[in-house]
Amino acid sequence: MLTCFADAQTLSPSETPLHALFRHAAERPNAIALIAGGDVWSYHRLASEVVCLSTGLRRAGIRPGDRIVLSVRTSPVYAVFMFAAMLTGAIVVPLKVEFKPRELNEFLGWLRPALFVHETELQDVVAQLETTHTRTFDAGDRGPSSWRHLLAYASRAEAVLPVDIDSTFLLLATSGTTGMPKLVAYNQRVMSHVIGSLVGWSLGPDARVIGSTPVAQVSGTLLMLASVVHGGQAVLISHLDADAVLDAVEQCGATRLFVPPGICMPMVEAQRTRPRDVSSLRLCGVGGDTCPVQIAEVFESTFNLKLGNTYGLTECIGSTVFGEDRRALRGVPGRTRLVDAAGVAVAQGTVGELQLRGPNLSLGYWTGPGDIISHTRDGWFATGDLMQQDVKGDYWFVGRCLPDIGFLPFLWTNSGSIPPLYP
Repeated sequence: MLTCFADAQTLSPSETPLHALFRHAAERPNAIALIAGGDVWSYHRLASEVVCLSTGLRRAGIRPGDRIVLSVRTSPVYAVFMFAAMLTGAIVVPLKVEFKPRELNEFLGWLRPALFVHETELQDVVAQLETTHTRTFDAGDRGPSSWRHLLAYASRAEAVLPVDIDSTFLLLATSGTTGMPKLVAYNQRVMSHVIGSLVGWSLGPDARVIGSTPVAQVSGTLLMLASVVHGGQAVLISHLDADAVLDAVEQCGATRLFVPPGICMPMVEAQRTRPRDVSSLRLCGVGGDTCPVQIAEVFESTFNLKLGNTYGLTECIGSTVFGEDRRALRGVPGRTRLVDAAGVAVAQGTVGELQLRGPNLSLGYWTGPGDIISHTRDGWFATGDLMQQDVKGDYWFVGRCLPDIGFLPFLWTNSGSIPPLYP
């Protein structure tokens, strides 16, 4: 069985996403890039659609820096728009399909997008939006409002890949649990460092990856991109459902899986009700919230697979890797530290707030066209998560800082002992 442990070595960036896509399309055109139910996309098809869409976007007047808002599920449509944004200089902004009209209107007023693409099922919601100055399309393949009307024929061989990898191509919204969500900016250079940090996932052409989280979340977008960069197969699931995930594992022979804690027990129950062959799985990461050890152990015994603890925020992924103990994390050298309330590094074994830095850190918060504000102090991003480092160098999650109060001794969870949690 593949271990989840990876040495916290100095990590090298991956190839940039756009160049990787076109290299795979040239060298392995018929290799499978995306699987969405019965819809299978080769690398040639994906790259060709990206070229056609980028050509169409330019003809439609989309300019570098223009925002394209997508209220869509995990699907090939999102992948095509994301890579087309890299090719044209536009910026994609995936938003949760669960947003209410009021919430969407706030984002649209803030972003002032040139295009808004939505799931066909959201037509009633879209009818309540203020889109006077925004062209609107649906994510369906047919009909007068289909996004496919934006496509313009162009040959992949004629595509000229931009040299610029430092312009923002992606904005991801934070959860907004403590106020209005923030928009976190990424460019291809940073994303290549994020993808390069996933050494513990052992991605490659033989990997078949299921992200199982929406593309509006950083994990959903990241795993789709990472799979393509490494020439693997991204298995896309449009609705987060235990049966759908297990069916996809069996039908596609998935080898890598990421799950949020909330789906672990539903997957156990679904497997007990109707067993699937999941023997192809070699690695499963869990993250996005705390997972009680009891649930983790039941999951592991049911699927005969160890859960690898993952950690990341919308603002930063890739400063930690799998720890030696599957419940722990290990910091990449120079990218992590624990500090007290005054920002001073704490001694080993002392609870402190985890701070992150590195070339994998996002650019900052987008506040308007051409305006990105820093989210760091002295280069360090404060996570708000309290952790403790053991003698082996692994980090253990302890709790959260109380907002606007500080953190010691104010914890969301009891810090009297290391709790059996997967952060």
